[in-house]
Amino acid sequence: MDILKLPARHKVIVISTATDFIFQGVIQLGAQYRHADIDAGVVQPLPYTVDRDQTIKNLTSFLERRPTTLKNEVEWLKSVGADCVICDAPFLPCAAASKVGIPAVISSNFTFDEVYMGLCEGDDLDEDIRQMVQQVIIDYRNADLLIRLPGAIRIPSFDDAIGLVPHTPFNNTFPDTIKLKGVANGKTQLPCTSISNVQQPTTTKKNNNNNNDIGLSFVRRIIDVPLVFRKYQTPREVVLNQVGIPKHIYDTHKILLLSFGGQLLADGRWGNPLPPGWICIVCAAPDSIEMPPLFYRAAKDAYVPDLTNACDVLLGKLGYGTCSECIGHSTPFVYVPRPQFIEEHGLLKLMNDQGSAVKLTREDFENGKWANAIELASTMSGTCKDPQLRVPHNGGEIAAISIEKFVGEWNQHHRLLLQKQQIQLSPIYSPSPTAVATTSTSNTSTATQQRVYF
Repeated sequence: MDILKLPARHKVIVISTATDFIFQGVIQLGAQYRHADIDAGVVQPLPYTVDRDQTIKNLTSFLERRPTTLKNEVEWLKSVGADCVICDAPFLPCAAASKVGIPAVISSNFTFDEVYMGLCEGDDLDEDIRQMVQQVIIDYRNADLLIRLPGAIRIPSFDDAIGLVPHTPFNNTFPDTIKLKGVANGKTQLPCTSISNVQQPTTTKKNNNNNNDIGLSFVRRIIDVPLVFRKYQTPREVVLNQVGIPKHIYDTHKILLLSFGGQLLADGRWGNPLPPGWICIVCAAPDSIEMPPLFYRAAKDAYVPDLTNACDVLLGKLGYGTCSECIGHSTPFVYVPRPQFIEEHGLLKLMNDQGSAVKLTREDFENGKWANAIELASTMSGTCKDPQLRVPHNGGEIAAISIEKFVGEWNQHHRLLLQKQQIQLSPIYSPSPTAVATTSTSNTSTATQQRVYF
């Protein structure tokens, strides 16, 4: 998490319904962890399926608890003196930030309003989904900055465009003055800042004695950033030795990384699914499952980017973490579609534009027919071949600096707005007929330490 590396040494508290195990990396960097019920999420019985009915039941229950949950989060934010809320991508914390009077940021490639809308199937449940999604969008609109990651789909609280996936106008005739152009999210150069077409209602309270406006809302912005991903830390040979693969094996075989967990390996009904000359490393395989020949179990706490860098092909689902790390390490990707999760549309476009992706149907995956897809993927480069179209890899640094700057600007805006309110509401206030000089503020001051709620 690059925000922990900034000179101001911000305090970061990670809040999640998930266990702290998956956050050990940022915890080791200095972040704190808090378990809390802040997210309805999506129920996935398998990594590539969604339980629609249970997901909607969970959302319904979560929204019924919303008043209590919101109250608890507001009290907690006040208790720790939080300065900013960053969401990836729960919606309720944005509303909590607004009630506390601190800025909120969405940093993601999707938001759950669009995911829930993607579960509409033309039946009686659709109307319930649409009604609940309106509350989700309202909560998200309390955020004033969107850090939009590559591979995004439409985010309705900031961009109400008709198309689900931003269209990127590919153009190979770039001016000579532009040496590098990263192409993602409909932008031909990253980072790119734009004004959201969904703004907050203007604050137009009037002084009783005159018609002057008290102030305007903060202008909501979108910053499209380059690739944000975790980079490998350990050399390939060391990683493979740690997995327990003999050197003479990894020197003579290609390596597949299976990121699904290995549950389907238990019955062994389809024998060896690998092409000849291949071995496989399995992430998060249960201890109860015995590895078949040519399969190796990765440690539960293995740093996945190290494994991604060490393998020749990765087999998994289209999620932002997996896609970004495959692109960042030039690793070809074999994916099993999960059609009910609408985030996939943006990520598949990202993989086709910036990496290498081969589809493996669910049926072929579950029947052990992996070989053709693996061999095809192994012939690909894993990266965008045109350097002018390649997305830069410094998105984490840019996102951290952008959020830090945004918090300062947001606070300054609201301080000036409060001062203006106090002056105009004063009984001795009398507007001068002459021009009023304004004072510009400098953005070059050193950032102060902030408490960030993520």
